[in-house]
Amino acid sequence: MNETIRSVRTPVLVAIALLVAIAASAQEVHVVTSGGFTEAYKQLVPQFERDTHIHVVSAFGASMGATPDAIPNRLSRGEPIDVIILAAPGLEELTKQGKIEPGSRVDLVRSLIAMAVRTGAPKPDISTVDALKRTLLQAKSIGSSDSASGVYLRTVLFPRMGIAEAIKSKSKVVEAYERVGDAVARGDVEVGFQQVSELKPVPGITIVAPLPEGAQQVTIFAAAIPKGAKNAAAAKRLIQFLSSPAVAAVVRETGLEPIAQAPQSAAASGNTVLRGAIDIHVHAEPDSRPRSVDAIEAVQQAKANGMRAIVLKNHYEYTSGLAYIAGKQVPGIDVFGGVDLNLTVGGMNPAAVEYMAATTGARGKLVWMSTFDAENQVRFSKENRPFVSVSKNGELLPATKAVIAAIAKHGLVLATGHVSPEEGLMLVREGKRQGVQHIVVTHAMNDPIRMTVPQMQEAAKLGAFVEFVGGNIGDADGKGRMDRFGDAIKKIGPEFCILSSDLGQKGNPLPTDGFAAFLGAMKARGLTEQDIDRMARRNPAQLLGLPPR
Repeated sequence: MNETIRSVRTPVLVAIALLVAIAASAQEVHVVTSGGFTEAYKQLVPQFERDTHIHVVSAFGASMGATPDAIPNRLSRGEPIDVIILAAPGLEELTKQGKIEPGSRVDLVRSLIAMAVRTGAPKPDISTVDALKRTLLQAKSIGSSDSASGVYLRTVLFPRMGIAEAIKSKSKVVEAYERVGDAVARGDVEVGFQQVSELKPVPGITIVAPLPEGAQQVTIFAAAIPKGAKNAAAAKRLIQFLSSPAVAAVVRETGLEPIAQAPQSAAASGNTVLRGAIDIHVHAEPDSRPRSVDAIEAVQQAKANGMRAIVLKNHYEYTSGLAYIAGKQVPGIDVFGGVDLNLTVGGMNPAAVEYMAATTGARGKLVWMSTFDAENQVRFSKENRPFVSVSKNGELLPATKAVIAAIAKHGLVLATGHVSPEEGLMLVREGKRQGVQHIVVTHAMNDPIRMTVPQMQEAAKLGAFVEFVGGNIGDADGKGRMDRFGDAIKKIGPEFCILSSDLGQKGNPLPTDGFAAFLGAMKARGLTEQDIDRMARRNPAQLLGLPPR
């Protein structure tokens, strides 16, 4: 009898042990993530484990490259992996090879490449592509990763800039087992490049800035489930968690821009701080530069947030017709455009203003007195190329005065663009002399304008509004810039100021998200609700000739 009981009990115990082992494995998910998402991942995984009771087994490796730990090499060896998180180019190659479950890819974040130097070292100028080129040629040594950002720099950017051979001997590839920032901190390289999120946690370094527009590459980091994953259900739960709006704040703190957050803010709840607001500085596609939204999406998102109006801006072509079409497609919000007097429309060309004023729908409102092609911009950027002049020997050119006459004739807005502070004041004075009723000094404190507070006060006294743009307040200089803006606004007076976003660039927050964050940042610096209302609603409405509300 006892033998019989034992013979029955033994297989039962074995079966129970197998069930326990199966249950344990069902509550375990194996993940390999690359460096760009690592810091966010490390902060978020404990919360996922607490919420789901699923144990996460983590490993780390590059999105590409020859090191044994690189994610493609791990998959080739047949390592048991349920989730991979890596740069999109690496994932796309794995998908072509048939190693990824179809439909499992979820884009998580956008990431920018930045430069770093050792703490205490001078911060070189990389504000433009030409400035970056000079810095690289002058640097004693240059470090980059053997993964996505480094591959882009060495195979695309440096050759495109024409310096690949000149800097080859002083360039070092930092293997994936360490961060480029560590090499910078030790002094192994003078300057180093990697994703912002990979540089931020490294002690002993200073992030100079992200790469400038024209050199920057926005990298998408995505999650996917490899073929043969043993716990696909847990893998899906983890990916859903990592892409949810609930984790966006943590992700953003690590230097990444959550992709799941973008449509949520634009299409869903709406941000009450933007109700009735007007943004006079929104970039959107179609454009020759990469943008995060097209014109229709920008207007839809503004309307979803209860905004009253937006102005679409393009550096190189008219947006008056685009504003007319976008306004017809998205009724219930005012949409305006303008013309930026850069070389593509003939520079200081009154005929361009006349054409815009005659465009169907009369949605053209702003005339920017040249931006990227302005003489002041070209000289500031130390570029050797044609430019647009507004003055010579301290006097406005006849063509400039003719443009101002056309602005006055049609009741348009004179926006000073990227001219020098002195030229900006000359434009304001001439505009008032010729009867222009609506004038704004374009982002007066930003490069390449850099107006002083007394100069901005003089512009306000002459009858112009002074524009302050938020841009990406989460960038390296964001806090300091917000502090400077808040202080200047108090000295000028909110009654003379306009707040706008100057957003739409790929890799930056969406215009509505960034604008809302900017208004919140100004309130945090002691400006009242009444001040914000004045600068984000009443003043831009007055500038555009809209009736008061």
